[in-house]
Amino acid sequence: MNEKPVFDIKVKIGETTEVLGKTAEVYFVRFSGEVNSPIFTGKTMPDAVDTQMRYSDGRATLSARYILAGVDSGGRACRVFIENNGAADDGKTTPVIITDSPALKYLETAKLSGKISSRNGDLIIQITEEI
Repeated sequence: MNEKPVFDIKVKIGETTEVLGKTAEVYFVRFSGEVNSPIFTGKTMPDAVDTQMRYSDGRATLSARYILAGVDSGGRACRVFIENNGAADDGKTTPVIITDSPALKYLETAKLSGKISSRNGDLIIQITEEI
């Protein structure tokens, strides 16, 4: 399987809100981010949030939802919605992308994968396309 980079999103963590229940702990982690790639340059809009759930049996999941506002490779202003779901323990995610950009529409049906990593002290969300 070959992969092609789509976005590397540099993330800054913001405020966290939590609920500590009997069966799980839930954390809303607000964040901001920016992308500078050959196909898109932009930033997250306000209210980007990652919902992390840690269950009493040890499982942990994450589900981030956010909108990027910026410019596509054709110079057109656009927005990109991303929903990124995964298991919190391995850092691998399954992103879904919806966009109003004609140049990026192919991402809505592409087979995408994601990975959360650290690079030079920064938190990075890497989204790649299987080719």
